[in-house]
Amino acid sequence: MIPPRVDELQRIARLRQLIALEVARIVEDLQVRREFLVQMWSLHRDRGPFLDSVFSRWRTIGFDDLTSLSVDEVVAVEAFYRELDEFRLYISFTQDMPTMLSSRYDWICERLEAYGDLAVEALGGAPKRPMIEFADEDPDQSLLKFDIGPEETETAPG
Repeated sequence: MIPPRVDELQRIARLRQLIALEVARIVEDLQVRREFLVQMWSLHRDRGPFLDSVFSRWRTIGFDDLTSLSVDEVVAVEAFYRELDEFRLYISFTQDMPTMLSSRYDWICERLEAYGDLAVEALGGAPKRPMIEFADEDPDQSLLKFDIGPEETETAPG
């Protein structure tokens, strides 16, 4: 099957949008998942959810694609991913207690949000993600809001 032809300008516009979407997703995921991630670290010392949250495709983009972007765009995006790499390195090897991890998490998320905003702006903005509201959905309900601590057991009176 022959893939559809995409002209060069459309390909570059798509590349900008995809990178902007990824940057926005990473920042949003780290903000939304904060409580869950810190709780997972506190109870289980599990790095997996952190590493999954900071996953990116930036290192898989080819040089040909990068040369399609302006130097200013690449510099802004690279600044974001450099901050993200610092966070990834920290969470990959930290032995910090939950309180210290929480403080560092807040500090780096503030930096990632600022660098992310610069990158997304340099790329021309991120497309809006479709959001669907369901009539029977509880807006305060979240899959990340659950008790992952030790189970409590009831004792029979006696």
